[in-house]
Amino acid sequence: MQVGDLVKFDYVYANCALNGQLAVYLGEDFIHRDDGVTVENHKVLLMGAAKPTIIDRGLVSHMKTPEEWREV
Repeated sequence: MQVGDLVKFDYVYANCALNGQLAVYLGEDFIHRDDGVTVENHKVLLMGAAKPTIIDRGLVSHMKTPEEWREV
């Protein structure tokens, strides 16, 4: 997955607002804390949203590109 790719979230969990949503992947968005810990987040722009959404790395596996949609 690359910056600018169209992605679709598959099923994340019941009643999750991201289930089935289309988005544009905007890339990594790391947080470098003062205690030396780096938190790996990612940024997406959901279709129809005015502002990007920050997601944690655990949700990356739930994002599929159009090529991956066709494989299922």
